[in-house]
Amino acid sequence: MKSLLIVGAGNFPPEVEELARLNGYDDFAFVDDNPSARCQPVIGSLMFLPTYRKDYPDAIVAFGDNSNRLLQTKVLLNDGYNVPTLIHPTAYVSPDAEIAPGCIIRAKAVVSRFVKLGTATILNVGALIDHDVEIGEGSHILMGAVVRNMVKLPPMSRVESNQVVE
Repeated sequence: MKSLLIVGAGNFPPEVEELARLNGYDDFAFVDDNPSARCQPVIGSLMFLPTYRKDYPDAIVAFGDNSNRLLQTKVLLNDGYNVPTLIHPTAYVSPDAEIAPGCIIRAKAVVSRFVKLGTATILNVGALIDHDVEIGEGSHILMGAVVRNMVKLPPMSRVESNQVVE
C-alpha cells in the first residue's frame, strides 16, 4: 500500500487525490484547519503535521493559494516528508526538464526541454510550457495558459487561463 498525506481539504484536493491515484497511491488522508466535507478522512490540523509522518511518509500540499502552498511544502520538507511530484499520465514532461518537489502537473500539460519548475508549482489542465522556461517556486499556471520559450517567471507567479506570456 502506498500512502499519501494531502495537506488541504477544500476544493482542489479531490483533484490532487485523483491524480495521486493515477500515480500509484492508494491510501489517503487529509489535514486542514478548515476542511470541507468533500475530502475524507480528515485526520487533523496543520499544527500536528510532524506527527503524521510515521503513517504517511509521503505528503503534498493541495492549496490553491501560492504563498500558503509554498510555505506548507517547505514545512513538509523540513519535517522530513518525501514530497513527490504528481504528473498526470496524459501530460508530457521532457526528460530534460527539472521538476522540483511538490509540483502538480495536470492532464494534457506540456513541459518542454530544459524547463525548470520551482518547488510547489501547479501546471493546470492543458498548460503549455515552451523550451528553456524557468518558473519560480510557488507558481500556478492555469488552464490553457502558454508560457513561451526563454521566459523566466518569478516565484509566486500566476498565469491566468488562456493567457500567453512572452
